[in-house]
Amino acid sequence: MNIGYLEKEIIPIREQEIRDGKNLATRQPIYVVLDLQENYCSGHSDYTPITNHKGLEMRFGYIDDNLDSEDQVFCENTDEMNMPLEITRFYTDRIIAFFLTSEAAHDYLKYQNHNLSNGYVYVFCSGYANVQMDRLLENK
Repeated sequence: MNIGYLEKEIIPIREQEIRDGKNLATRQPIYVVLDLQENYCSGHSDYTPITNHKGLEMRFGYIDDNLDSEDQVFCENTDEMNMPLEITRFYTDRIIAFFLTSEAAHDYLKYQNHNLSNGYVYVFCSGYANVQMDRLLENK
């Protein structure tokens, strides 16, 4: 581990974020770049995914079952379909990367956004009674 980099680069950036009021109330924030994955299940479902921090709601709709899977398009009506199959579309988060500072997470998102379908930064708490993070980020 590069302790010098942590002391000279990471911790001063986080201290500046605290002075700027960024995630001041989040204890030991971990900035995570997430990407929403589109998922489908057959029929009408009330499945509620627990990992959809962007809050996109599930939608009921249809696909044309006669088409190859790569040609199937999600539709909310059946006007132009031969054999509509009822489905539910929902989203779940996929963890892409995590960072100790907001700046680094947003820089990564800006640089890698072309590789993500619906990427965004979400802030998690590193957890209470996390002795390693307490000691790592304690004030000098």
